[in-house]
Amino acid sequence: PSEKESGSRRRERDLSPSQWDWDCPATRRRLEELYFREQDYIAAGSEDVCNFWAFFERLRRFQSRRTEREPTPSRRHQAEPSAAARRLDLPRRYDPRYRINLSVLSADVEGTIRGRRGNAGVPQERLSEFRAALLHYLDFTQKQSFAKLAKLQRERAALPISQYRDRLLRAVAQNQVVVIAGDTGCGKSTQVPQFLLAAGYSHVACTQPRRIACISLAKRVGFESLHQYGNQVGYQIRFESTRSPATKIVFLTEGLLLRQVQREPTLPGYHILIADEVHERHLHSDFLLGVLRRLLPARPDLKLVLMSATINISLFSGYFGGAPVLQVPGRIFPISVIYQPIPKEEASAVGKLGKSERLDPLPYLRVLQAIDHKYPPEERGDLLVFLSGVAEIGAVLEAAQAYAARTQRWIVLPLHSTLSVAEQDKVFDVPPPGVRKCILSTNIAETSVTIDGVRFVLDSGKVKEMSYDPQGKLQRLQEFWISRASAEQRKGRAGRTGPGVCYRLYAESDYDAFSPYPVPEIQRVALDALVLQLKSMGLGDPRTFPFLEPPPASSLETAVRYLRDQGALDEAEDLTPIGNLLAQLPVDVVVGKMLVLGTLFGLAEPTLTVAAALSVQSPFLRPVHPNPDCATARRPLESPHGDPLTLLNIFNEWVQV
Repeated sequence: PSEKESGSRRRERDLSPSQWDWDCPATRRRLEELYFREQDYIAAGSEDVCNFWAFFERLRRFQSRRTEREPTPSRRHQAEPSAAARRLDLPRRYDPRYRINLSVLSADVEGTIRGRRGNAGVPQERLSEFRAALLHYLDFTQKQSFAKLAKLQRERAALPISQYRDRLLRAVAQNQVVVIAGDTGCGKSTQVPQFLLAAGYSHVACTQPRRIACISLAKRVGFESLHQYGNQVGYQIRFESTRSPATKIVFLTEGLLLRQVQREPTLPGYHILIADEVHERHLHSDFLLGVLRRLLPARPDLKLVLMSATINISLFSGYFGGAPVLQVPGRIFPISVIYQPIPKEEASAVGKLGKSERLDPLPYLRVLQAIDHKYPPEERGDLLVFLSGVAEIGAVLEAAQAYAARTQRWIVLPLHSTLSVAEQDKVFDVPPPGVRKCILSTNIAETSVTIDGVRFVLDSGKVKEMSYDPQGKLQRLQEFWISRASAEQRKGRAGRTGPGVCYRLYAESDYDAFSPYPVPEIQRVALDALVLQLKSMGLGDPRTFPFLEPPPASSLETAVRYLRDQGALDEAEDLTPIGNLLAQLPVDVVVGKMLVLGTLFGLAEPTLTVAAALSVQSPFLRPVHPNPDCATARRPLESPHGDPLTLLNIFNEWVQV
């Protein structure tokens, strides 16, 4: 620092009582240097510092109002309180009114703060005042924490899973594998990890099929346990992690746990594994169950808990040798179902528009209007709309927001996996009185995310899933009808907090024609990445791997043949050197091969850029109304050689800007 700055600092440190001004920045800066260091209870630069000064201001205003109502003159001759008590009206000795000070504030906090009183350069009288205010603030915040904890404990005790806590812990103690079948809203995803941690299982991993579920569950469990987010409770997903050496419960994606098995085949860092939402039958989920079944004999001390909705439970129990099943009912209130199929003339009109046209939002607006007409605004209850994809959400979002602006009775929010965490969190906010939330969601709200306050569900009956065309060797994201099990899951979201209503935009005959369960992903997608990972983990011939339900033999043969064509497998179907390298890269086989060859030819930087761009969401926005100016501006960036080089041009232009 300059000589002038040093002199200024010295003057700040030598303030006399007469110069002391609580509102002066120099005064506050000096106190923060003494009391709010990085290792202190209120850490330097944290939000708690701002909260303390706001509390301090309120305390001073309160004292100012008290001073205006001075006691009668006869009382002035009574014993004078200390300077701190006189200025801030805080007790300097025990008083029953302030007994929380003595029962809550720990001795180490008291001693630490008391030890700062000897600091030179600050009047002792002012230090006493500040210390009294600081102790009072810490008292106040701890009392708030206890009140919050008591409320959380009441809420947790009301969850159906809480009634089964002891039974669950006994089953886990007596068996290596336990299956929990819990209805929607029973609390299994948030409570079971905490039950196990409290029972002494100090390293708990809970897998989720979606990134959004990992983040939201870690946040919720961290909040319930009052641990700082990212410390004892954390999450670990691709490109992002709050895990630390102190983490005891970690929520992570299934693919990430498979990568860990690849590095450490026996997973020595975990005492218990929880595989959540196994009924969704994702590719990584089914593969992970097969890997864990082969791992368990080598780790007799490792416990495995499978958690599922009440769908095809016998399949999972039988797969692990008749593992015990704990069935937990959900808090499901009566739900009335209203079948409201789209009129044929509207459906046929939409069909003639072609693939590029947007979804007609009119059937969805009718439901909003029906709710407004039938239910008074003072009756609480939000609407959860299930749509097949992001484009469909965008189409309904525009029309619903216009309707909400006219009526002033709705807040319309999207929910899908490509939104930021802050945007996703908006769906959990409580709307003001007289206003309902309309949440437009993909199928992630079926099981991965639970939103309180939903009374109405609007089910489009559609979902977008990946499917593989073995002849064209292409994977496509296609729209399908959902299964009856998924329809029931969606309906159940309306009955968690009270009687609900489920509107279905299809006929009852359509529902009866739905398949009973979703088609497992392993039976409808390309398996080359799965076979490559299986080979790299030393699990032998993929044709004999003990899958939960075997994939089509033709899909496995196609995958093996494709990997041989790419040079990842030799004629004996063993990993080649390049295949071993590709298995370590968390990208598609063809993208990984591009990275390897690009590096060999001295083109590491552009191939890295293209690989990254192909592995994340497209940077192109999809506006509600196509903008010709945007299309014109993009044209110079478009490459005649395809999307990968177009993405490279966009990145290079962005770097220049």
